[in-house]
Amino acid sequence: MRRSATQSSPSCSPCSYSTSCPRGAQSPSQLLRNWPTYLAFLAAFLTIGIVWLNHDRAMSRIRTANPVVLVLNLGLLLGASLVPWPTGLISAALKDGDRADQIAAIFVFAVVTVLISIPWLALDLYLVGHPHLLESPYDVAWMRAHARISTATIIAAGASIALAFASPLASLVLYLVIEVTFIVLRLRERDPQMRPGGEAD
Repeated sequence: MRRSATQSSPSCSPCSYSTSCPRGAQSPSQLLRNWPTYLAFLAAFLTIGIVWLNHDRAMSRIRTANPVVLVLNLGLLLGASLVPWPTGLISAALKDGDRADQIAAIFVFAVVTVLISIPWLALDLYLVGHPHLLESPYDVAWMRAHARISTATIIAAGASIALAFASPLASLVLYLVIEVTFIVLRLRERDPQMRPGGEAD
């Protein structure tokens, strides 16, 4: 089941994520004071970017989708649709909130991350158990590897909550580092062998 890149690409902009976008003329110092908005947007953008990259890679490996695959796919997209909520919370908490607000915002971001990762993990494991739905045997190995990543993401979300009690900003930076690292590794990813029929991923 092939998908074009444009079919699974979500839109993302700072104002659409309910962050506090600058209004009217702004001096450089005023723009710099809005750094929580930019940091929150970057975290949201990278989260959506990872969902898009994974979705594109996963859907290209599925030969046919049964109702279970479709429902799990909707589940992960539901989780992704919630990203604007913690984005706005993080932006407001870092800019004007107290420590409790910041911890709560990181907690919500972590919960949304888990809500995205659980359907991914379920989809990966389901496809591993139903290889006839996949294009080739190599795709089973990819799904197994991605299941491990989904599990690691859930663990990282828990770690970010623990770190937030020490430093909410450090917790957000941890998210950013993990997200950038994942995107770089995903972009460098290569299948170990050519697909049947000479088609490379």
